[in-house]
Amino acid sequence: MTALAPPPRRKVEMPLRQHSRSRARRGARISKTATFALAFAMPFFAQVFHYLNELPPPYLLSKAWPFLMFPLSLYGAIRMRLPGRNLFLLLLAYLLGFTPLVSIIQLGNGLLDALATTVKAWPFTYYFALAAMLSLLALPPERVRAVFLSYGIATFVLLVLLYTLAPRSWFVTDPINGKLLQYDTDRGRRVYMSMIFGMIFIFYLARSAILEGKRLRLLLIPVCLLIQVLTYKQRTAIAVAVLVTAYGIVMSLPGRLRRLAIGLGIGMMVPMLLLVAAKLGLFGGAGWDTLEQSLGGSLSVRQNSSALAARFLGDDTLRWIFGVGATTRFGSVTLADIFGYSQFFVSDLGWLGVVFEYGLIGAILVLVVHVWAYVTTARRGMATRDPFILALSDYVLYLILTSAVYSLVLQPGELGVVLALAVYLSAVGRAAPAVPTVARTVPRRHWLAR
Repeated sequence: MTALAPPPRRKVEMPLRQHSRSRARRGARISKTATFALAFAMPFFAQVFHYLNELPPPYLLSKAWPFLMFPLSLYGAIRMRLPGRNLFLLLLAYLLGFTPLVSIIQLGNGLLDALATTVKAWPFTYYFALAAMLSLLALPPERVRAVFLSYGIATFVLLVLLYTLAPRSWFVTDPINGKLLQYDTDRGRRVYMSMIFGMIFIFYLARSAILEGKRLRLLLIPVCLLIQVLTYKQRTAIAVAVLVTAYGIVMSLPGRLRRLAIGLGIGMMVPMLLLVAAKLGLFGGAGWDTLEQSLGGSLSVRQNSSALAARFLGDDTLRWIFGVGATTRFGSVTLADIFGYSQFFVSDLGWLGVVFEYGLIGAILVLVVHVWAYVTTARRGMATRDPFILALSDYVLYLILTSAVYSLVLQPGELGVVLALAVYLSAVGRAAPAVPTVARTVPRRHWLAR
């Protein structure tokens, strides 16, 4: 009986190594494309070009950005379980739906002019839109941080280049002719541009120097602040940035050192305030006059505008509660025409400007949203001990502290950017463990999606 021949062995072929390489290259290309998309979109979400009318293409694109991103805003508001969603929707309903009707009644705006005044409030929707974009791009946290911090470095490089290389003829004295390069008798030449990336970069240096033990980063902070003092020259913004930076350093220290630093800070506060008051001459008879002269013409413009706004609100309770709305430069009715004062800008009046336009109800809603955003980002930063998320929370605190001078409705997209980044980075950091590969992306459907 003949033995049965063994069955032929099936040849098992290992996957070709080139297939894995091609997948890695394809994943790397997708990751690079997503990074480029985020890098392109981030300045528009942050409203970097929103008031730079001397740069028409990005300026016009920035104005149209809320409407171009509206599908993403709808997706973020409806399909994602974002924290504070109902609070933001309530704020948007009041600013975009109710206030235009008030402006028709109080200022005589036409319907189209009234709707046009809502353009500056639309960037509040960037919280939803950027959160949706981050979810769809699914970039790892370190890539998102790198994009943002790269813009921070670029901000200071651009400040130096513009201030040193731009010819004197490029600087304008009337803000209507341009916002980027300005000249006035009080401060001379200065570069006025969005500081969201630069400020958060400073706050990140302070936080990471303590939390990550990279002490040399503390040396970069005075360099960045000095660049702002010499080129940016916005006194209130820089002073508050110094305070917030000090706050970030102190709150990042270990418990015992933190308590000691707080005690020393409180002990030094009183003599420092007295010294500043003496330098300003506030103890003399002409102290306040000296202070007003030191602050320059911008203070007198704000004083005149504040007096006009308060006089217009008068003793009308409804105007104080609901506001009177606003006008546009191109409408049939303008505030400059109503008041007979060409330098009247609601955005220069701080909280009085917010009350003037949106009333006490609108001002309270705006303040509540910002305070809630600060608490939310700070808690997420403390939970993750991530210096970048903590720097984002510091920027919300910076916005609140500077709101006495700079209206919180002037660039609301900044709040949306900060909040969306904090929520995304903290959620992804908890859900996706680090994988050492260049092409790694975050699962698109796992974070805050229904």
